[in-house]
Amino acid sequence: MNKPYWKAHLMLLAVAWIYGANYSIAKIILDPGLISPNAFILLRVMAGSLLFILFFGLPTRIERSDWPGLLYCSFTGVLANQLLFFNGLALTSPIHASLIMICTPIIVMLIRVVQGESMNAVQWIGCFLGFGGAYLVIRSSYHGEGGGDTLSGDLMVLLNAVFFGLFLTRAPALISKYGSFELMKWLFLFAIIMCLPFGMVQLSQVDWWKMEPVHGWSMAFVLVCTTFLAYAFNAKALEYSHPSLVSNYIYLQPLIAALIAIWLKKDHLASWHLYSGLMIMAGVYMAGGKLPFDFEKKCLGIKKILFREQE
Repeated sequence: MNKPYWKAHLMLLAVAWIYGANYSIAKIILDPGLISPNAFILLRVMAGSLLFILFFGLPTRIERSDWPGLLYCSFTGVLANQLLFFNGLALTSPIHASLIMICTPIIVMLIRVVQGESMNAVQWIGCFLGFGGAYLVIRSSYHGEGGGDTLSGDLMVLLNAVFFGLFLTRAPALISKYGSFELMKWLFLFAIIMCLPFGMVQLSQVDWWKMEPVHGWSMAFVLVCTTFLAYAFNAKALEYSHPSLVSNYIYLQPLIAALIAIWLKKDHLASWHLYSGLMIMAGVYMAGGKLPFDFEKKCLGIKKILFREQE
């Protein structure tokens, strides 16, 4: 049976644009301080829970033995992930955040190594190259506008990527058992309870009357598109394609984020953005085990020559 890959490409392209736009659109409401990041996250998890239940029904019963795993995934994939991302984004720039976030596949690889998997030499080189590019992004914060605040924001975004990497290593087992949409219902419900102490007071202090229409549209985009549609499209795309195709679209996000940030005048592009971005994307490519130009075979040939090994 032929799979309609074109549908997957359209959905993944939409996801890339949503995530790429989110970096700048979220800052439209975060930069003026109209709502705090913690209050925004509480709104987001409540909206996500409501939308997934509204479109896919009430959550079904979960086995008690899976509750610790659900709590772990809710904390790493929703609460810590989103609190760190939005608090970091409020301090740093959209291009910084988008470049750092594409280190996530490398972080997942390193977590799997800690769990007992192995990597070849090229994958290790890719990890060092990717983190080298991230280091250039973070190091630039010392010399840019915002100084220490931008540096703190960059580090929060990087830590957010670590928590999301931890989520990705645990979530597949629960998804295969309960389904992606069913899992999201429970994750957002748990996240509401965990997020209340962080955002309840700040949410009650929001001056809604100060918001203009552009702020309302920006909030709606984050709550509906970034929180609900992007994940729904990602999950549906997996029915028509394979995980490697989904992961390939991560390379588009920094480009889209940069274009939209410049268009909305939320950031500017510098030459070092290109250098660090290329380093990170090359590192992610190599860490994924994708070796261009028969690199591995050539390395083996060089090794045989150097150490006089026989065929």
